[in-house]
Amino acid sequence: QMWEEAIALCKELAEQYECEVFDYEMLSDILQREAGFYEKILKVLRPSPDYFAVGYYGQGFPPFLRNKVFIYRGKEYERREDFEMRLLSPFPSAEKLKSTTPPGQDIAGSPGQYIQCFTVQPVEEARIRAKDRSIPEQITNFYKANHVQKFSYSRPFQKGPKDPDNEFATMWIERTTFVTAYPLPGILRWFVVTSTTTSTISPLENAIETMRRTNEKILSEINRHQSDPSLPVNPLSMLLNGIVDPAVMGGFAKYERAFFQESYLQEHPEDVGNIEKLKDLIAWQTPLLAEGIRIHARKVTEDLRPFHERMELCFAQLRAKVESQYGAREMVS
Repeated sequence: QMWEEAIALCKELAEQYECEVFDYEMLSDILQREAGFYEKILKVLRPSPDYFAVGYYGQGFPPFLRNKVFIYRGKEYERREDFEMRLLSPFPSAEKLKSTTPPGQDIAGSPGQYIQCFTVQPVEEARIRAKDRSIPEQITNFYKANHVQKFSYSRPFQKGPKDPDNEFATMWIERTTFVTAYPLPGILRWFVVTSTTTSTISPLENAIETMRRTNEKILSEINRHQSDPSLPVNPLSMLLNGIVDPAVMGGFAKYERAFFQESYLQEHPEDVGNIEKLKDLIAWQTPLLAEGIRIHARKVTEDLRPFHERMELCFAQLRAKVESQYGAREMVS
């Protein structure tokens, strides 16, 4: 299903048939196949693969594995439990490590075999051609999980005294980034990690990332429903309701309590720019939700009409609050 790679080969063959061997029958055939691949990119759903970091620790492993970390590309719809079973089968005496932190010298130098496995997220490379352009999600999704050489793992931890009313205010993120020897997928489904870096994300930076991801998710659902009106409405219902109904998720009130108080600004004057960024993301969420609810109203069935009306009521209250505090934003079609 890596049709983007097939298209590159089609172009290469088409040039040969047209300019070198003058075989127009084969040229016609390859151009039709190329057109078919473009159509598949837009119309066929491709699941994004999961990636796993796997560490082999202990002197019991052969030298090419010993105390090294590899990134594996999972099979289609493969659960982590199934992947782990497949991974452990060649090493029946190996012990699975429960922690995701790198083990100490006591394990790395021991005569046994210890395997560590956890899911990592691919880090997409910035693409100049795609910058500041409105490109269909079906096209961009391929590059989020393919031709990737960086992968990240985020581990939350509490720092400072825990706030029982709002633990988000003291929730920090330790982010580890792995770089592989070659981009995945490649000739193999796994490559060794050549470098690892660790950074710390503050609760405010984490809030900005979370808010940005949520907005991108809403926009993605809107685009999917606009390009394919036959899509089921349930995922959109759950996404919108989880944001606008305060009884479900609590919305972004936790951010307001944590970061928008005067006391926080006095303690962290350097965060003024990031607080404005977070407020801007909250303000931009309103027109996205409005568009999502408009699509939902058009597609909702009669038996779900009361659910939709309650969602509209919650959104009206949310919109009035956000626009009065953070200003109104208008989404360009």
